[in-house]
Amino acid sequence: MKIYVSRVPEQGLTEHATYNPAELDMERFDIRLPESFEVDATITLAEPELIVQADIHCPLTMSCARCLEEFKTEIAPNAIFSYKVAPTDVVDITDDVRQEIMLAYPMIPVCRPDCKGLCRHCGQNLNVATCSHQATAPRERGA
Repeated sequence: MKIYVSRVPEQGLTEHATYNPAELDMERFDIRLPESFEVDATITLAEPELIVQADIHCPLTMSCARCLEEFKTEIAPNAIFSYKVAPTDVVDITDDVRQEIMLAYPMIPVCRPDCKGLCRHCGQNLNVATCSHQATAPRERGA
């Protein structure tokens, strides 16, 4: 989203933008952005600063770190950006929006808090079914 400082009225303005994540290199091995995400921005000029409040809505597809199943979720970070500007400046907030989304990624994606993960011996997804190893394996400390 490009903001032309000279076009921001005294009362401020609101803008909406849709981003194609494929153009922004935002994926990780366990997190994908399958569709466009949206940003609603409230822009005010308090010379010599441009203040942008951005409400970001970003759908994600992640691989669970415990069971390896893919699941869909959405992150919705809210950010406030401040830029020192001159009346003739054009401010592009795209990189700042990109960084806010990436900072909102979970360090360890988990499909649900009670995910049981995989059997250490046979790889069975324990959310789907149990296996014979679960009944015979002693519980390890910290597991």
